[in-house]
Amino acid sequence: MFERLAALLKAPPPVAPGAGRVPFSRRDVAVVVLLVELAQSDRSLPPGELAAVGRIVRERFGLDAAAADRLIAAARSELDVALEDWVFANAVREGFDAGERAGIVELLWEVVYADGKLARLEESLMRRLATELGVGEAEREAARAQAFARSGLARRSGAEGTEPE
Repeated sequence: MFERLAALLKAPPPVAPGAGRVPFSRRDVAVVVLLVELAQSDRSLPPGELAAVGRIVRERFGLDAAAADRLIAAARSELDVALEDWVFANAVREGFDAGERAGIVELLWEVVYADGKLARLEESLMRRLATELGVGEAEREAARAQAFARSGLARRSGAEGTEPE
């Protein structure tokens, strides 16, 4: 099993069809893996969270829908064979500066809030991922507040800053 993981890490990143022969970067695949992992943290992939992942990937990476779908599929494939997500968290930590990592945590919170619910497992996973990404508690909570405000949940709940259970 270790040999398989080592081979995956040494292999070139997946190629984005339609983008010539320019591969998706390892760090970009790692970001999308974390987004997908969070979206399916409750053992399912709710349509709202999958749609949020697709929107984030299109906007963040400037991809059309087809290329974004291929990047998400590549990330899902890598996640399916990975033993742990630390490999991807490490790739993000090493591939992005502190400000960019805080922005990635904000994107992760957007996925959490996409279904209008905050599960304990999601909150716990976010705490762990932010720590692994080297994002402190203050930055994590600021990213959370930004994502919550953008989600529209604050307006729907009738109380600014009141998060769903």
